[in-house]
Amino acid sequence: MKLNRHHTGRTAVVLAAGSGTRLGAGSNKVWLPLAGRELATWSFQWLAATELFDRYVIAVQPQEREVVRDILQRHVEVPVDIIDGGSSRHGSEIRVLEYLAPSIESGDCELVLIHDGARPLASPTLIKDVVMAAEEFGGALPYLETSTLTGQEFKGTLIRVQTPQVFRAPVLLDAYRKSMVAGFEGSDTAMCVEEFRPDVQVKCVLGSAQNIKVTYPQDLIMAEHILATHHYRLR
Repeated sequence: MKLNRHHTGRTAVVLAAGSGTRLGAGSNKVWLPLAGRELATWSFQWLAATELFDRYVIAVQPQEREVVRDILQRHVEVPVDIIDGGSSRHGSEIRVLEYLAPSIESGDCELVLIHDGARPLASPTLIKDVVMAAEEFGGALPYLETSTLTGQEFKGTLIRVQTPQVFRAPVLLDAYRKSMVAGFEGSDTAMCVEEFRPDVQVKCVLGSAQNIKVTYPQDLIMAEHILATHHYRLR
């Protein structure tokens, strides 16, 4: 894997401060083993493979900082800033954006990607598609369509949103600062942007069925199978 040495103005963020209680592992699920290494480290492999980013950040539980530092040193080939996450996803995003604020306000950081550490199989191609759409429109996210039925009546199509979600950095910082004033807490990045920066177009990019979120034990088995099918090299 080539290391990204040139300045791009893009920062990739992985959120890894959750607990993963539904998995029943008794620990943070993003550090469970997946194909010989910790689950969350796969995301950095695919992010770095795009060569789109010049900075990487991970938000973690405060008590896990040293463990995470050791894991990243063993399995991740790019430097990663480790910061303390919040008590919720939204709280972690606020902490990340305030950490990046000096770079955003100086113009050094122009675009921010935010990815869920429990989604280890977002491929380099998907990442590139979302980033390029965000650069054109201001924001972008991957999605999948799912048909719904109520009894025997067809009710139309629902959209399942995935990560990574990518936005112009000043817009993201502004939206989250406004959310703090309003006491608003969104379930994902796009919700906060849509609430406080409705002027920003969020482009929906077709996602991938393999970009699964590891929530239950069987999801780990599925993720291992997908990696093996692709010879542990997503494209």
